[in-house]
Amino acid sequence: MPGIKKFMIPCEFGGQTSQFTIYIGEPKVELHPIHHQSHWLAKERGGNIPEKIINSLERLYELSKKNGICFADLCVYALKIVKKSNTTTDS
Repeated sequence: MPGIKKFMIPCEFGGQTSQFTIYIGEPKVELHPIHHQSHWLAKERGGNIPEKIINSLERLYELSKKNGICFADLCVYALKIVKKSNTTTDS
């Protein structure tokens, strides 16, 4: 089901890491999927989204365009896979 999905991600604020909410939907083609949120976070809150997350979202967005699937749904799926993988490796 296409739409906007809410995610909590770890962001950096002056050397400290805190959870921050981002929203993912279908971004404009010419911008990074969370361009506006990343810019706002830096300007208004002095925080930044880790490069690893930025790069992962960019790769997922490219995959969603290439395969004609909803970007937000692909992010949900990828997060489930990562959580499942972390659960099995922690056991």
